[in-house]
Amino acid sequence: MAETRSAQYGGGSSSDGSVLGISVVEDRVASVVRGADGDIIASNLVDLPDPSAQSAENAIHELVDSVPYEINRIGVACARPATQSYLQANLAPGTSRPAWYDKVAVTDMPAALAEVARTAASGTGIVAAIDLDRDAVPSPGSSVVNLDSATGEVLGTAEFAYGSPGPVTDPAHAGAVADAVMAAPGGSAVTSVVLTGPGAEVAGTSAALEYALARPVTVVDQPALAAAVGAAVLALRPGAVVRTPSTRRWWLIGAAMAAALALGAIAASAVFAGVDATEEEPTPTTTVTETAEASTVTRTAAPVTEVRTRVATTTVTESRDATSTTTETETETETSTETETVTEQPTETVTETTTVSVAGQTPGP
Repeated sequence: MAETRSAQYGGGSSSDGSVLGISVVEDRVASVVRGADGDIIASNLVDLPDPSAQSAENAIHELVDSVPYEINRIGVACARPATQSYLQANLAPGTSRPAWYDKVAVTDMPAALAEVARTAASGTGIVAAIDLDRDAVPSPGSSVVNLDSATGEVLGTAEFAYGSPGPVTDPAHAGAVADAVMAAPGGSAVTSVVLTGPGAEVAGTSAALEYALARPVTVVDQPALAAAVGAAVLALRPGAVVRTPSTRRWWLIGAAMAAALALGAIAASAVFAGVDATEEEPTPTTTVTETAEASTVTRTAAPVTEVRTRVATTTVTESRDATSTTTETETETETSTETETVTEQPTETVTETTTVSVAGQTPGP
């Protein structure tokens, strides 16, 4: 691990009941140890060789092995959903796995930032938390969170691609971030803003965002450690459980924005948390099967008459010389009628294609 910087803050030598909070944002891992009284007694910033989930896992192992305190709980907050899923699977308890895996709770970055923002907000109401990297650019991943400061509920999030839109000290870039905040769910009701991340300490960032958002901006204490502190708070929650990756959709700002900004225009394609407004709905195809009413056809065959004739001859012989013969004829007539009933039920299939187009929503100012 390169460029590791550690700091230890006052407090006793004993920290029974301590919790280790870790945040993973791109190629940097920040960690804090909070004592039983809630004070931060140690911290660590680690620059990873690459932003892979494997590198993050290796760094977490080294942190746990090297921490000089007894740790009861470990909270990990991840900016990337893929990293979160990976760590959930690889740090899960199991036979022949380290015992400290039982102490780990993995969550997402919005939840961790919300825990910090709700305590640092200057007032009540809807608060926006913005996490900035060391260059004062929105951290890659879910770096914007709108939350209810009273309950800590996350109302909406926004995600920025790596390096976009640029340092917020530039008014145009600050405007792009402001647009993302206001367009995300809950943005129109935001009353104040909280800055976290190492970029929050860059000169001019808070002033630029305050001007772009027209709302008061507060920088949290030790902003580079804020997400790790939030992860530690979540890990201490009674019954803390591993959270599944967020299924929200995101506000995406890609490299094309930089080119648009150079031309004096800000272009972004946006998909908000829980809102599919900017996706063109797929063309639905509806198949309707219409069944005609059943019809019954009765075919009656022509009557068939069968005549049977039986002839009986009786010879009577009398003692007289004359002989008489009597003939008896019996005729039997039998008529049969055949009736055939056929039920015809034709089926007609009609395919109707319905195309629904939903216009894209343009982020509000």
